[in-house]
Amino acid sequence: MKKNLSRTKAAYINSFIAAAAQFINLVFSFVTRFFFIHELGAVYLGLNGLFLNILNILSFAELGIGAAITFSLYKPIHDQDHESVLALMKLFRTIYRLIALIIFVLGMILLPFLQDFIANHNLNATVGNIYFAFFLALMNVVVSYLLSYKRSFVIAAQLGYLDSINRLSFNIVTQVLQITFLLTMHNFYIYLFIQLILTFVSNVRITTIANKRFPYLRDLSKAGKVSKEVIDYLKKNVIGMMSAKFGGVVVNGTDNLILSSFIGLTIVGLYSNYTLFLTGLSSVLTQGISAVTSSIGNLGSEAGSLDRQKNVFHQYQYINNLVSVFGSFGLALFIPDVIAMWAGKSYLLSAFVTFLIIENFFITQLRQSVINVTNAYGLYWFERYKAIAEALSNLIISLVLVAVFKMGIEGVLLGTISSNIFVNSWWEPLIVFQNKLHGIWKRYTINYLFALFTGTVLLGIQIFFVNKWLVEISILDLGAKILFFILSMMIAMAVFSLVAGISPLKLIKERLGK
Repeated sequence: MKKNLSRTKAAYINSFIAAAAQFINLVFSFVTRFFFIHELGAVYLGLNGLFLNILNILSFAELGIGAAITFSLYKPIHDQDHESVLALMKLFRTIYRLIALIIFVLGMILLPFLQDFIANHNLNATVGNIYFAFFLALMNVVVSYLLSYKRSFVIAAQLGYLDSINRLSFNIVTQVLQITFLLTMHNFYIYLFIQLILTFVSNVRITTIANKRFPYLRDLSKAGKVSKEVIDYLKKNVIGMMSAKFGGVVVNGTDNLILSSFIGLTIVGLYSNYTLFLTGLSSVLTQGISAVTSSIGNLGSEAGSLDRQKNVFHQYQYINNLVSVFGSFGLALFIPDVIAMWAGKSYLLSAFVTFLIIENFFITQLRQSVINVTNAYGLYWFERYKAIAEALSNLIISLVLVAVFKMGIEGVLLGTISSNIFVNSWWEPLIVFQNKLHGIWKRYTINYLFALFTGTVLLGIQIFFVNKWLVEISILDLGAKILFFILSMMIAMAVFSLVAGISPLKLIKERLGK
């Protein structure tokens, strides 16, 4: 990418390539999961999901330091202050090596207690040595922190498309090898080992790319010390990010632990199929939406641009709302058919559970515009109490509904939805509007509420009525669902445009003109 490439074009290139790469990776993930299910079965699927949740919790050791340092890179990169960049990168490298060590030690301490997280299963008889399998999964996370600090620099420099291409290339190689060995050797350990090796090689490759593009990054031994002002900022924001990380870990990392502990691994396996689709689609949508974060951060470092920042935020929220309903409506209409054809009807969950899963996805996606602006402006310190409130409300409600009221997976999902509605929906935008974009709270809230209400009603109609009428996997039913999807999107777009006062055609012309 040329140095004089505009901020807008950089955002478009990063968004398009990130979303496209994530979509291709999503397709390969589905193919890999298909062979995983049919070669290893639901118990292995549940065990893999449990490992991912445990390791997500262990990643709490990162504390969000990476995001805080990435934000600190925006200004020196913009000013071409190589001395400050090198000092930050050296600090980044030291911290990430320490984090890798901490995660390894915590994982090894947890290793002997794995069986305590699994209800009603003698895994030694069904899947073999779960401890060795967990060790391989743990090492994959540890290795992901080695040599990855230069990945953050590439993204901060508005060259995120290079990282997207690198990730895609190695993900494809990883999954092709995993499928090959699943079909020939049916071995869970080899499946995990391939992932470990390719993660390390991927990090080596992105480091090589960064060094080639920015030769001054090659030798960090001559780097000076980070300034006191930046250190003070990092200390303050790491505390804020630690709280945010804690909230994210509890909300996203404990669902499978609760299900596994109270119900068993089979339900974890069924739920993980849905979350694979949701996580994959969320990654595609979020990659496209969040790829502009560095450009927003770059704009935020420019003096006298506040009015422009407010205008960009309103357009950003409008686009994010449309993207959120697009993904949610598509999931609501087609995910039951896809899972039935892909894994089998025995892997389907009820209509009510499906509604809760997709409603939670929808609400989470609506937050992305505020989340990415928060990241772009580095407002982590102000999130410290919000994250704790979110985590506690989610955990308490989920445990009460599952353990006391015996609601099963419905209780876990209602706990997450409750924390999103009662904590995140108002607290996160409040942080942005009180500390950066003053005076736009009312307009944001009206747009958000209309998007939430319209999307929820249409999702309910799709899942409880349309899907019940169109139950056959046929061309006729598929055509009817596509027509209903288009109609739903037209209704949503009309409502959002009317309420937000934004013309889609005018917005497209304005963006293409830059």
